[in-house]
Amino acid sequence: MTRSSSAHPFRHAALARWGSFWALLVVLCAGLASPLVSEAAAASSGSKSSSSKKKSSGGKSSAKKKSGGKGKKASSKSAAPRPIRPTQRDVVGPEAVPDGDWAEGETDTDGEGDLEEDTGDAGDPESELEAIERELLSQPAGPEPEIVYAEGPPPPPPPPVKPRSLKHALIPGETLDDVAALYKVEVGDLAKWNGIRAGEPIPKKKKDLRVITTHSPPPREKLEHLIKRGDTWDKIAAEFGVEVATLRQQNPRLGDKLEPKPKQKLKVVAWKDLDVSPSAALGTKLSQIRVRAGGLSIGKPNRGKLVRGVELPDRPDLYVKRKPDESYASTHTVMQTMAAITRFRHESSFKGQVVIGGMSRARGGRFRPHKSHQSGRDVDIRLPVLRSAEGKRHTTSADVDWKATWQLMRAFLDTGEVEYIFLEYNLQKRLYKAARESGVSREQLDAWLEWPVKIKKRSNKRVLIRHVEGHTTHMHVRIRCGPNEKHCYSSR
Repeated sequence: MTRSSSAHPFRHAALARWGSFWALLVVLCAGLASPLVSEAAAASSGSKSSSSKKKSSGGKSSAKKKSGGKGKKASSKSAAPRPIRPTQRDVVGPEAVPDGDWAEGETDTDGEGDLEEDTGDAGDPESELEAIERELLSQPAGPEPEIVYAEGPPPPPPPPVKPRSLKHALIPGETLDDVAALYKVEVGDLAKWNGIRAGEPIPKKKKDLRVITTHSPPPREKLEHLIKRGDTWDKIAAEFGVEVATLRQQNPRLGDKLEPKPKQKLKVVAWKDLDVSPSAALGTKLSQIRVRAGGLSIGKPNRGKLVRGVELPDRPDLYVKRKPDESYASTHTVMQTMAAITRFRHESSFKGQVVIGGMSRARGGRFRPHKSHQSGRDVDIRLPVLRSAEGKRHTTSADVDWKATWQLMRAFLDTGEVEYIFLEYNLQKRLYKAARESGVSREQLDAWLEWPVKIKKRSNKRVLIRHVEGHTTHMHVRIRCGPNEKHCYSSR
């Protein structure tokens, strides 16, 4: 046997082993490919069936209508499986995105919001307001480029009051004629009320007189001066700002020469009537107010527009504008607002800020969060606060300077152009107390203030300062329509 013949069996054995290996590999691949082939076959059959259904849908539609129940069964078998809905889960987080125009933590009740209830009256439709706006814009704004507020607005006539009985404390040297002139009553009536015979002087024992009057005299200020060496009647009278004769009449026990003895303390006393009438200085300030003409209010405060809106001028000596883009109003409203705050600054000792909130936009209309403020006649003003509360973000009624608040409201009331002032009812008690301490009579407050009798039927009593919910940190002043605003209407 040769070498090649001897190797032949081994070669055949190796070939046999490789053949069995490849056969096993073919079997394994066939087993793995069978599921894929079946899925592909199913997909191809599904596509063919769907395409056949699409082709035959036109002809079978009428047959399905006739067969009725059979068609329903067939469709139920071929219907697609229901989609799987995701499970709803609770997520902790904000429910809404805050508006960028609002400060953090501020709401419409704590800010400049107007929560005035809608009266339900549809008012002028938007199309009519726009037509009026176009008509007014086509007309010239006025021959004058500006309006000069030459004189302060006259105060409104005081409401009718009933005669009241009071006691007048007498000062040295005072006569029946002096008291009668002070209270604007007849001398004979004054003598009769006090049991004094006509023509006789006031008995020295009397310390006061009974007076029945409707007039409130100006308050008196008591002045005292401790006499020093070198003092004279003329010098002290000039210091007090009174006449020498009046000063000597009020101090009858002192002689001609003011010469106290050693270690003796003598006082000169004077009573001076305070002048509460507007001074010439106030008239000068009011005459310098200049407002652009042509700003007109149309419609109602809760459904209206502003034509040629006038921006409230920058006056840091009077007020601070919180939102300049919302500081527009009619010419009449801007004029009355500046006049009232000028009077308030002149007559009060308040040195803090007067913050003006929302008024109207340049063309009026509604803007969040206000329901009114649409026609340029509404002004939101923060309640003046005490010095200790300056800079606080959130204030309470204890932080409010109620004396200054009443003086500011009174300045607006004295313009005679206020339609309403809104302030929550529970805060009006503090306002009432401050007004009484400033000398306002109950009869006057009854015509102005809603407290202490809350109005149930608004037609029963037309007070100016009244309750509207949400006005806790600011007052809402509404100015009347101007004399030349023929398309301006009240909301109530």
